[in-house]
Amino acid sequence: MDSLLTLPIGDFRAVELTLRLTVALVAMTALLLLLSISCTTGRLRLPLILASVALLGAAWFESGVWLGWKQGFELAGTSYCVTGQLLSGEDRILAWSLGVPALLFCFGLLRIPRGEGHSSAWTRFCAAVLLLALLAPFSSLMALALLGWVLWFLCIKAPSVAKGSSVSLRRVCLIASGSIALPFLINLLGGLHLLPLGKSAEGVLVRGEIIRSLCDILSLVVPAVILLIGVLRLGADVPGKSPEPSSAPLTTSHITPPTTPLKEKKSKPRDPSSSDLQSGLFGS
Repeated sequence: MDSLLTLPIGDFRAVELTLRLTVALVAMTALLLLLSISCTTGRLRLPLILASVALLGAAWFESGVWLGWKQGFELAGTSYCVTGQLLSGEDRILAWSLGVPALLFCFGLLRIPRGEGHSSAWTRFCAAVLLLALLAPFSSLMALALLGWVLWFLCIKAPSVAKGSSVSLRRVCLIASGSIALPFLINLLGGLHLLPLGKSAEGVLVRGEIIRSLCDILSLVVPAVILLIGVLRLGADVPGKSPEPSSAPLTTSHITPPTTPLKEKKSKPRDPSSSDLQSGLFGS
């Protein structure tokens, strides 16, 4: 039993809590994007729909990582020892390959015009995003090259689809790109054993799982929230949402004269002499 890998109860619970938090945040963000569709109109709904569906799939794979961690260890006395079942590391890779390219595609829907004269740029962008989703599970170097080209094209090269809007789509894409590129580089350095995670196998395993879970949150949740904020702000700047006044000419039938209160006629006080005169003429 001493030769097996064992984890203290606190370390095991910390990793499990981080994995559960990752699953909950990704699923809640997907639900938030799905419910926010009612707040937008027109072309702004499609990015939210695609992002919510992709995040639901990513949450499913993230739950596989959590279940794999729970099944990989069992309580033995005052610590957790391994059961011999492999951890589900491939589920995390599939979650990234499903969620991150879909989010980049949604940012492209907002950022890149798709009319005449821009079809080639849009085609190249879609092809690069599709290759990123397909090659990321197999080659980290190919994924790094494709991710760098997609982020460069999305933030710098591509023209804006909404030039007159007060929302800076370029700035939104830059912030989202940073939240995607930084976790990818951290995971790449961790795969090359260049991160100081400790000397013991237990410390490397626990800290590595926590760092990878936090990188998943930065790669999936943060860009999705930035996408939602950009869509809502862009929708608020679209003209024509407030009802415009009617431009029909006014006629005399539309104009109603102001109603003034009628003045009450004050009754004049009766002259007593006139009543006496009438009674004298016609009275008995």
